[in-house]
Amino acid sequence: MATIQELNEPIDVVTVFRKGRMAPVKFRWGGRTYPVTHVAYRWVTRQGAYPVHHFSITTQDSQLYEIVLNTQTMQWSLLQVQMEG
Repeated sequence: MATIQELNEPIDVVTVFRKGRMAPVKFRWGGRTYPVTHVAYRWVTRQGAYPVHHFSITTQDSQLYEIVLNTQTMQWSLLQVQMEG
């Protein structure tokens, strides 16, 4: 059974731009680097006048993470992780 852990913690993210789209490659959290194996979903919300880019990603450990880029502060955050088991 999967459990969702809400975090909202700052992270560092390496991102590339492919075909005009932002694609996270890896992120650093808790002293570890997590390579992104798949971007499952991406969507944009707004915080006032500023877009907030959301990514639902999987990593080599097969966990599902939601990371976001707040374009007002240019800060990446790890919002939640879905843990199996």
